[in-house]
Amino acid sequence: MKTIIITIISLLSFSMYSQNRYELQDEGKDKLYLFDFITQMAERKIIKTEPIIVLDGKPYRFQDLEKEKLPLYKNQIEKITLLDKQKGIAIYGNFAEAGVVIVTTNKKENSGSHE
Repeated sequence: MKTIIITIISLLSFSMYSQNRYELQDEGKDKLYLFDFITQMAERKIIKTEPIIVLDGKPYRFQDLEKEKLPLYKNQIEKITLLDKQKGIAIYGNFAEAGVVIVTTNKKENSGSHE
């Protein structure tokens, strides 16, 4: 029971603190698409709640997303994958301890359009 309560409190804290950092440019529920993915992976203990996002090769640390929003719409996402923790640390250093989420888009095909 204690574990369940701690988990719920942790997830609520993450939700309030982190949600806007992983929001997409979309409106409505689509803007939470990436946040929802990260939350699901964190609940399964695959990654932590503050992973690096690598968007088409450009890394965004959790701290970076406090000041800027990801330049991404849901319909631009081709696939989302997770990088192996040790590979992530080798490439991105200790910031990758929380996990690395690789987002590949179809932006080149779309010529930057989000419609």
